Amino acid sequence: MISEYERWGFKNQRIILSCCQLLGGLGLLIGLAQPLMLSVASFLLTCMMLAAVVIRMRIKERAVKMLPALLYVILNSILFYNSIS
Repeated sequence: MISEYERWGFKNQRIILSCCQLLGGLGLLIGLAQPLMLSVASFLLTCMMLAAVVIRMRIKERAVKMLPALLYVILNSILFYNSIS
């Protein structure tokens, strides 16, 4: 996984990015009881995964490798939309 972060250009930020992802997932779980937390966590994870897609497009990665990030963008967008409506 370290080599992936290096390829994306985020070798030195991998720990903070991983922590942000874990905290986002925890925020989604807490959001089951606290609707505001669900909105915030799903919005921030959507932004994070959207940035991941953009970065992968910049390094001209194959579409197949972008699919997980795209699916997470869609999933978190749906969660965010449902949490605010």
